[in-house]
Amino acid sequence: MKDPTSSLSKLNWKVNGRLFGFGTSPDADWKIIFISTTILIAFVVVFSVFMFIKINKGGIFVVENPVEQEQQVLDTSLLKETVLYYQNKALEFERIKSSVIPATDPSL
Repeated sequence: MKDPTSSLSKLNWKVNGRLFGFGTSPDADWKIIFISTTILIAFVVVFSVFMFIKINKGGIFVVENPVEQEQQVLDTSLLKETVLYYQNKALEFERIKSSVIPATDPSL
């Protein structure tokens, strides 16, 4: 090959005026669909294998081990305050549920 551009220009991508001969006959259409689907499936399989190997070796999506945290002491006063707050909310809710709200007849 002396000139790569001349060799590429010799490739005939068009058959009967159409790209890859698509639309010239049903046989050609099915060949194009089958070949393109096969190439796409091969690409997906190769990419999946590549991702599996990289993830398995730890090259992608590396999960770092958490740093040891010191033991935290439970603040009992804060816990008692929180429990008391929600007990008061529960009592208020029960009071609201049990109270009768007088409704007036809007047609009067």
